[in-house]
Amino acid sequence: MGRPLYVALVWHMHQPFYKDPLSGEYSLPWVRLHAIKDYLHMAELVAEQPKMHATFNMVPCLVEQLTDYAEERAADRALALSVQEAWTPEEKEFMLSFFFNLNWDRFIRHYPRYAQLLDLRQRGDGQASLFGDSYYRDLAAWFNLAWIDRLHLEQDETLRALVAKGRDYTREDVQTIIRKQREIIGRIIPRYRELEERGQIEITTSPYYHPILPLLIDVRTAREADPKVPLPAPAFAHPEDAVEQIRRGIAAHKNYFGRHPRGMWPSEGAVSQALLPLISRANGVQWLASDEGILARSLNTPIQRDGYGHVTNPRFLYRPYQLKTGDAQKPLQIIFRDIVLSDRIGFVYKHMDSIEAANDLISRLHRIRQNLNDPNTPYLVPIILDGENCWEEYEGNGTPFLRALYDRLTHDPHLQPVTVSEYLEQFPAQEMIPRLFAGSWISHSFATWIGESAQNRAWEYLARTRQWLTKWQSENPLVDTSTLERAWEEIYVAEGSDWFWWYYSHNNPAGENLFDREFRHHLRNVYRVAGVHSPDWLEMPIHVAAQDKAERPASRYISPPLSAAGKPGTAWSGAGYIEASASAGAMQRAETVVQRLYYGYDEENLYLRIETNQDLSSLFLGVYLSLPHAAKTNLYPRYTEMQTNLHLPVTGFQREIAVRGWTEPVVLSRAAGQEVWEPQMNLPARLDSNVAEIQVPFSALEVQKGDLINLLLVAAKDRVVLEVLPPTETLSIALEDLT
Repeated sequence: MGRPLYVALVWHMHQPFYKDPLSGEYSLPWVRLHAIKDYLHMAELVAEQPKMHATFNMVPCLVEQLTDYAEERAADRALALSVQEAWTPEEKEFMLSFFFNLNWDRFIRHYPRYAQLLDLRQRGDGQASLFGDSYYRDLAAWFNLAWIDRLHLEQDETLRALVAKGRDYTREDVQTIIRKQREIIGRIIPRYRELEERGQIEITTSPYYHPILPLLIDVRTAREADPKVPLPAPAFAHPEDAVEQIRRGIAAHKNYFGRHPRGMWPSEGAVSQALLPLISRANGVQWLASDEGILARSLNTPIQRDGYGHVTNPRFLYRPYQLKTGDAQKPLQIIFRDIVLSDRIGFVYKHMDSIEAANDLISRLHRIRQNLNDPNTPYLVPIILDGENCWEEYEGNGTPFLRALYDRLTHDPHLQPVTVSEYLEQFPAQEMIPRLFAGSWISHSFATWIGESAQNRAWEYLARTRQWLTKWQSENPLVDTSTLERAWEEIYVAEGSDWFWWYYSHNNPAGENLFDREFRHHLRNVYRVAGVHSPDWLEMPIHVAAQDKAERPASRYISPPLSAAGKPGTAWSGAGYIEASASAGAMQRAETVVQRLYYGYDEENLYLRIETNQDLSSLFLGVYLSLPHAAKTNLYPRYTEMQTNLHLPVTGFQREIAVRGWTEPVVLSRAAGQEVWEPQMNLPARLDSNVAEIQVPFSALEVQKGDLINLLLVAAKDRVVLEVLPPTETLSIALEDLT
């Protein structure tokens, strides 16, 4: 039989630093809410199956915030409002907008009263004054109850009784819920310590405030991945800050978990050759992890995959490597995450039945072992991803999927789940990477954190403030140590990756950018600590520009010849288009399936051009049209019934344009009843490996000038939805006169 295939699941646990170090106030509640829903939940699911081994990366600034909540030193606005006696009109408006911040179908509609509160809000068009205090008391209770993982709700007698009560909650009830939340949070760190002490999990760390270490060392490192990237001036280059972030992270980890971490996930998997000596000098760190794109660039060898995402040169990826650190006495090893397997957990399996999803992952691991065709060598498959954000869209907060996956992993003789360190202790790396490419887990570059005007402005503000603090410190040699420590703490907080993440146009939040407000607040705190008025430029918001070329409307008639050329050419210059985004706010995938959808029309036809990042031979592409005059309808496009984040037109869809590989005809079908599509005609089309160009006669759609078409593109493989474009709503195309 040979050796099993070793599988290292690494769950990365991280939240931005929401705490104001000067006031102790918390700006947002996400640490508390993910704590009661995810952090203990993830540990308990591993504990249920003693043979399951996994690695958890706990970012130190997250653990600090968890400790604050557990010890009643933390209170966020949502918590404070929840336990108030009464509310002002402004506070009610906030509650009405914020207290439904949870997946509506997976969570809110699971509880009849919470669903009723949501329906009332929707019917009232969000007018806070329509509802009395009893509504808001029940809303506070359900917001805080529904965020608690159902395993805890079922196991705790008090919480079970509160769920059963359903309505007419009192202030004392809500206070009890908050007290139970703190109890859950207080169990998190002890539970992780216990699981590590019995050898079932490994706990690793990151630099304290989760900064992008290569950019702290020198922002010019970004030009290794993109030589033309615009950079801030003055250039930020402070390797001493990277050293301090690493030192603090390791010290905090030992304090919280009782031992030095052996592994480190550099924030966002961001690495560079200049970083390695800094980490090798850190006490006890023996290995790092990053992304497969970094491996490919470091050794100038692409990771090759077939149409289903299976690696065809697997012996290259599924092994650890040694790193050159400049100190032979302190070697470092590194592993690289499998993008496809990690992203399937993060983005794909939430749309599947839990058992089918677990079976798919297991079958893919078996395919890796088959492709390796080397049963006597101990290969390792690293699956590394965010451990908290994706479960909200899974059935049962991910419990059925993870239970099934862990059960299959621990009972399959050909697979063995391991912590990273237990694997490396037995099978240390044999091959060397001479020089580590500088980049992150997102497209092996740093574009998510630097290069756009808003990002660069933030780096400039950070550099100016740090420069001012250094000068002020040198000019005031008698200033007390505690004052200096508090000022520098604000600098280190402002170096965190999350501020720059939310300055990226692809991640720009709707409305006020609260992360911009908090970032500038931390920099202003540096001056406040010193007793100096902060400069006026820190009062002005840093505005994030719209995504460059992410979307545009059709501007004139087009009648392009169908060529499926690699580039669209001038015939498509009047077309509108929409690009897929790798971002989903706090979540980001390595690569999209669809690259861009072009659309345009002339007097008689609609024209579509679909560009993909995967070969069309393995994909199903469905374009779904909601039309104003057609009769029968299908409520959902194919395979999307589980897509809980879609806001679809009430009328449903009356036509489907189906692309099934580039050798099959493109078929226009009409809705013949729910889940029934009746072929209408083969469409004029031209397809190549990554491009489909299609012509659709208006006569077949029963539309005319002046009509409004709503369009949705679905990309699927093996009946599983990989991507929807646009991701949440349909694309509206008004058939206007464009002459």
